Amino acid sequence: MRKHRVETRQLGPAQLRILLTLARDLLQTDEAQGSLALIGRALAEMVRFDSALLLLRSDRMDLVEFDSHGIAHSAGTDHPLYRAAARMTADAVVAADAQSNSEDQLEYGGPRRLLLAVPAHAAAVVLAVSWNHDVDTAMQEAYKRTLSYILQLAGAALGKIESHTSLERLLREQRQEIADTSVNHAEELKQRDEAVSEMRMLSLTDVLTGLYNRRGFFLQAEQIYKLARRRRTKSAVIFADIDGLKRVNDELGHEAGDAMIRDAALVFRQSFRHADVVARLGGDEFVAYTLDDEQPEVILSRIEANLRAFNLMQERPYCVSISAGVVLVDSNAEQTLSHYVLLADEQMYAQKRSRLH
Repeated sequence: MRKHRVETRQLGPAQLRILLTLARDLLQTDEAQGSLALIGRALAEMVRFDSALLLLRSDRMDLVEFDSHGIAHSAGTDHPLYRAAARMTADAVVAADAQSNSEDQLEYGGPRRLLLAVPAHAAAVVLAVSWNHDVDTAMQEAYKRTLSYILQLAGAALGKIESHTSLERLLREQRQEIADTSVNHAEELKQRDEAVSEMRMLSLTDVLTGLYNRRGFFLQAEQIYKLARRRRTKSAVIFADIDGLKRVNDELGHEAGDAMIRDAALVFRQSFRHADVVARLGGDEFVAYTLDDEQPEVILSRIEANLRAFNLMQERPYCVSISAGVVLVDSNAEQTLSHYVLLADEQMYAQKRSRLH
């Protein structure tokens, strides 16, 4: 820890600003291309190089080349720096075991190239940088410090995106496998399966809104919840209800009240991704389970923004308003999904009370 603090102080104010900006922007980016553009820009601003190669170990080996301006391009195994970078992934465990004290990164290089890998015990990310001229030892040391910070931020950001993408891909494959099995079985027992499928869908779906009902929510969300806990993936539960539904029922009638429920369901569903599980629990209450590690206020802001847009675009004798509570799931805790639904319900009522006051 002391070594880390000393090296950080050796960075200048301009370099620190670039690193802080990079960290902030990476936190707000959830797709790989955008993250690579940010990383390349930071590399070009802080280190003058002629070529760079980023190697990310995941389900496959991802290779990205940065030109001298920091622009990212797809790269292949024929890149001049690939063999050196790939050797670091193979040698990482041996090199780490050979050290008397555990380091967080490995580094190799020469007068015309510099290679860094993090972490030392697994070498998940490797950055290779080269110059067309010799770089003196003092400048090499300065570049090592700078590149190590960028590489650690890049590894954390790209690793998070890869983990999220891998989980969603696995869920899609599982759902597709279930769908394929159902289709094959339907060919053999078509008439019976059509009836069973229709009955099952009706048992899982809320007739008024088309969302999952309570049974459908827990049947679908429990599977994803268990998988997310095993893979230590962050997720959240959102509980919401409609503001002023009773007044609309009393003043405009139950048909208007049902229309308001359908409108609220539409806005609530649009505030989440297709992979998220969204349901109407009954009455004016909704719940969602999302594989999303955004901060709670971001999720709530997205719902509010969609509500404002809906109310501006649609002509209704009422204004659709939703109170919502968000709870982030602790993947290390031994709690049920129902526990987090109750916590989100309490958060929702706390928000509703704060509005009244």
